[in-house]
Amino acid sequence: MRILILADVFFPDTIGGAGRVAYHLSLELGRKGHDVHVITRNPDEKLLAHEELNASLTVHRFPVSLHESTAFIFSEIKNSLMLAKELSREIIFDLCCAHQSLVAIGPLLFTSLREIPMVHFFHSPWHEEFLSKKEREDGKTVAGANAVASLMKRAERRVIHKASKVFVLSNYMGRRAVEIHGCHEDRIKRMPGGVDLDRFQLARDGKKDAKEGADLPQERTVFLTVRNLVPRMGLESLIKAFSQSDVLRREALLLIGGEGFLKDKLVSMVETKNLRGCIRLLGHVSEQELPGLYQAADFFVLPTKSLEGFGLVILEAMASGTPVLGTPVGGIPETLEQFDRKLIFDGTGWQEIKAKLEETLEHPEAFRFSPAECRRFVEENFSWQQLAGTFETEMRKLGAKQP
Repeated sequence: MRILILADVFFPDTIGGAGRVAYHLSLELGRKGHDVHVITRNPDEKLLAHEELNASLTVHRFPVSLHESTAFIFSEIKNSLMLAKELSREIIFDLCCAHQSLVAIGPLLFTSLREIPMVHFFHSPWHEEFLSKKEREDGKTVAGANAVASLMKRAERRVIHKASKVFVLSNYMGRRAVEIHGCHEDRIKRMPGGVDLDRFQLARDGKKDAKEGADLPQERTVFLTVRNLVPRMGLESLIKAFSQSDVLRREALLLIGGEGFLKDKLVSMVETKNLRGCIRLLGHVSEQELPGLYQAADFFVLPTKSLEGFGLVILEAMASGTPVLGTPVGGIPETLEQFDRKLIFDGTGWQEIKAKLEETLEHPEAFRFSPAECRRFVEENFSWQQLAGTFETEMRKLGAKQP
């Protein structure tokens, strides 16, 4: 089958869950014998316009405006359409799979692509993601953002209703597709994400040595989170939980990795509340550093307030032998309750986060999950191979040609 993948973000060009899903699905489909071509962004045009990752997977990148704006949106629609036309002159595709809505608008205007089966991977509502980025520190939305979001919602609805099948990583996101876009439940297929088990492994010599290698104190319980530093991630609540807890200040260490517009505010919170001894802001965490941090932490913390469609970081941390504590938001509880429900916070506020973190310190025997137990959970329940196999089966049902 000749498959065209449309993706705003694609790993490793950009870091994020949706990009990883698009990458690993494309990679596994190629391993199954399909000819896969990806159309994605090239924001600063520093990457190759056409790159053959292997004999079955080629990435084609189009330029876009550097800043999110009206010019950015129109440049993506125009340039993705031009690239799709160029490829369609050389390749007769059997299937089109869109991972986001914006990148699909242009190509789906092209007659050749409109006539082949099309499916959509619904990672999260486009307009809600946009509004979360436009949220100010006072919780209000910047002027004009709601009008733009309304147009985004309508555009995404058109893409979704064009799709013969809508894939989601969680039941939560499937419900959102129904609620927001009126997508019929029969067209929705849940396919849980996976993890690169070769990249995210157990520490060779155990957690103690992993901590030592990361220069972390053995006597403290280490909590790690790696997130975009934006309001919906709940990092302010996480820091406040530490500021209000004597036991966390005394016995724990919180590592916060990531970049974002909240960075200065988070730094200020740590400074003014005198938390430098128990909270470290790591800044950008590279792909090379991430596996070692997972291995060294005692717990990974996911304090998300909204829009967590699945949470691939849960699988990455647990594949590395580290249990995950998460809020009851989006797809997080669907994964954690399969392992142990007591890892889920009772809410998203700092009080609930504080209570659960303190519980892990005061009753460690209840949270003593072995690294092997965590990894086995991931190995038995989540894989990119399984996701690609389910995808392929659904394509057969749609009558797409097979290789």
